[in-house]
Amino acid sequence: MTAPIALDRLRPTQLTLGMDDVRRRRAKIAAMNAADLAAYLERKAVPHVIGPEGRVYMTDHHHLVRALWEENKPHAMLGLCVADWSRLDVKTFWTRMDDEALCWPIDADGNRRPFAAIPDHVSRLTDNPWRTLARRVRGKAFADLDTPFQEFMWGDYFRSFMSRRLIETDVGLATDLARRLARLDEAQDLPGWLGADDGEKNGKDEKAGKDEKNGKAVKAEKTEKAGRTADGRRDDDTDAAAPGGEG
Repeated sequence: MTAPIALDRLRPTQLTLGMDDVRRRRAKIAAMNAADLAAYLERKAVPHVIGPEGRVYMTDHHHLVRALWEENKPHAMLGLCVADWSRLDVKTFWTRMDDEALCWPIDADGNRRPFAAIPDHVSRLTDNPWRTLARRVRGKAFADLDTPFQEFMWGDYFRSFMSRRLIETDVGLATDLARRLARLDEAQDLPGWLGADDGEKNGKDEKAGKDEKNGKAVKAEKTEKAGRTADGRRDDDTDAAAPGGEG
């Protein structure tokens, strides 16, 4: 069951967001009439956890709430209550949130920050270009799963291979590189990994083919030597050619 909630009551559970995604959502919201917006917010009801002193902590839809705030909309819709941990003290609460993967205390540079660094209002979340890049290639470079903070995980991975400057100066190149990086074996533990791309697979197959060819050639050479007669001629019944050719 959903209910309206003032935006100022919704507390973040992360440090950053992707401002490109916020701008896209703002444009979508601005183009809606009142009825369409109401239906949209109903579909995008905010899942949450009740924390100490009854505070409401968002576990998703930070970008939507930020877009609503920037568009001067008064409220969002409150959706599923994931847990009620209102009786926990602050330290235990955040430890529990972290254990249950319901918060992301990692900044845009990949540094883990204390829970106290997480802002108490969505307006104070800062831009994370790596999350923006991951959102740009989601569904193409990796599968779109219902995994908390999936784009942040992929963003951290991309950050280890390219500079922020590349994203800022040539987002097209950064996007193409991200798609390639997402198909490497190094990414296989990330949620939504689609496996090695055809180029990598073909490379591995080509190497395997060469190895097999070399192995057969060695075997054929041994066979040829074994089949030679005492006067040094090859036995006509021994096929010296490597079977299978190029494979």
